[in-house]
Amino acid sequence: MTPSAKPRVLQMVTHLALGGAERVAFSLLHGLRDRFDFAVFAALGVDTGEVGQSMKSELAALGVPLFAGRRLPMRYGGMIVAGVEAGRAVRRFKPDIIHVHTEMPEAGYLAMTFLHPATKRIPVVRTVHNTTLWGAWHGIGLRCDRQLAHAHVAGVSNDALAAFQRLRAESKAPAGPAPVLIYNGVAVQPAPTRVRAAEGPCRILFAGRFENQKGADLLPEILGKVSPPANRKHELVIYGSGHHEPQLRALASAPPPGWSVSVNGPIANLTREMPGFDLMLMPSRFEGLSLVAIEAAMLKLPVIATNGPGLREVFPDGYPWLPQAGDADSFADALQRALNAPESCTAAAELAYDYAKRHFDLSAMCDAYADVYRKALAR
Repeated sequence: MTPSAKPRVLQMVTHLALGGAERVAFSLLHGLRDRFDFAVFAALGVDTGEVGQSMKSELAALGVPLFAGRRLPMRYGGMIVAGVEAGRAVRRFKPDIIHVHTEMPEAGYLAMTFLHPATKRIPVVRTVHNTTLWGAWHGIGLRCDRQLAHAHVAGVSNDALAAFQRLRAESKAPAGPAPVLIYNGVAVQPAPTRVRAAEGPCRILFAGRFENQKGADLLPEILGKVSPPANRKHELVIYGSGHHEPQLRALASAPPPGWSVSVNGPIANLTREMPGFDLMLMPSRFEGLSLVAIEAAMLKLPVIATNGPGLREVFPDGYPWLPQAGDADSFADALQRALNAPESCTAAAELAYDYAKRHFDLSAMCDAYADVYRKALAR
């Protein structure tokens, strides 16, 4: 790097597709363009759907180089292939910093540094995006943590940092730079004045991966335990994809009494749709720190979430709609109370909005990462 050049940062993400880690990486591309040059390595390539293609087009419009790996699962050698492709990206882009986001990029980094030991000399920043780490691949996660012991670590929530500390204690990796908390930020949009119409259907939103983490499997049981007020139609609109899609489509074809349900694929800009809804459901068992929940709060869209790790940090103390994570009965009770007393939803949305404005500012997030980058370069 010449003295006049901007430092070059290679963002390593899992793929260009629906995901909070990818969205954080893209926020940094936009927010820090004047201070750093970026490229993106997508370990598992680019999803062929609307979201992935939109992200690819966005990078092209920004002039940000994209290095795409191949969609090969870990058990079929995906880690090695990701390491080979990451090495190629490093050789071509010549980054001053590598920024890894989530497990698959960490695995690719581990493989890359074994294949090309000189790459380990490049300063590394690591963001911990979740509160449950590595799952079935825990042994590989411990090896990655040891290989990344020198990295500057940022956690997106206190719960995410606690998960990292548990992993570090188990891996017995040497202590590195002190980890820091950097809350995910979103652009503060002018919150519309929400007028809950007495006529027309009550439109309820669920958006996310159709996986156990997001509680998608609980939706049929939750709806089956709720009796919507008879004076209004109630529509649940679902956006996303994942393993529980057949279960959700079965729900849509035979919904419980008083409900209509539709299932749709992921969409590129969910915030455009949010103002058209009356309520959002997030029955997640755990999160890192949900960008979708923060965006809903910024738009004063009432959210029934859970007290699950990571997700609970989006909301202030005293927020009334945080039922027990993983408990369909608890969530159904909260939803029933919200539908019976819609004015309580409006008050809760105001609480969440005020809290989000103070804690999840996009420029603050970007400044915090710029500081981490500077510290990494100084080592």
